[in-house]
Amino acid sequence: MRDYVNRWRHTRGYGVHSPLGFLIVKECIRPDRRYGFYCDPYLDFEYHEDRRGLRHARMIVRLLNLLRPTHVWMPDADKRIITAIKMIMPKMRLATQRKCPEDTDFIIVFNRHDAAEYWKRMDSKEECGMLLFGKPDEISGGITLEIESKDFRILLRRLGMQKVKYDIF
Repeated sequence: MRDYVNRWRHTRGYGVHSPLGFLIVKECIRPDRRYGFYCDPYLDFEYHEDRRGLRHARMIVRLLNLLRPTHVWMPDADKRIITAIKMIMPKMRLATQRKCPEDTDFIIVFNRHDAAEYWKRMDSKEECGMLLFGKPDEISGGITLEIESKDFRILLRRLGMQKVKYDIF
């Protein structure tokens, strides 16, 4: 019983000790229901038959809103999520072409096996990030914060941050 009481204090943080990692978990991956974004009704309408797609779309919008990247590249983007991102963040540059633009600082990849090559290209930058859905090749080098779940991985590189990895299941 005493062990349960000692562990109870730490259940709200999901075992995440990094402040940025904790923000990502609490506001993007497992948010509470206190508030929503303006695009949430649009996402509910567009993804009314696809619960997994709705969960991923909401997480993408919340993650981009939290990290505020200037140029995002989504090579396999769905028109519904592109519209939602443009609704909530009209000043952010969103690229969807096949070739990765040079000034990209965040990449969202859906079921692609060449994600490791994209990360190597971005690895020279000081601050960059990648959200991967599915199970791509192993990615290494330059990762300071990695949050992994059963169906996605968030990889971030931040200047001056120690390397940390969290498994959220």
